[in-house]
Amino acid sequence: MGRKQDLADYTGCMDGASFIRDLEWALKDAGFIDVRITPKSGSKDFIKEWVPSSKIEDYVVSANIEARKPEAR
Repeated sequence: MGRKQDLADYTGCMDGASFIRDLEWALKDAGFIDVRITPKSGSKDFIKEWVPSSKIEDYVVSANIEARKPEAR
């Protein structure tokens, strides 16, 4: 796989992705409380298969995202 393909794989996978802390802030700014973002323990195993030998699993993670909207008063 050439460098051009490597760049396409990285950008295609991460286009629209967020840092976990930025996603937490965005959810809180939208009014959510009790925000929890928990990376899935096995996600590195299947992510590294997307582009073998690329170490993409060091940059991308699958996660459970939980939050709740407070009740209106």
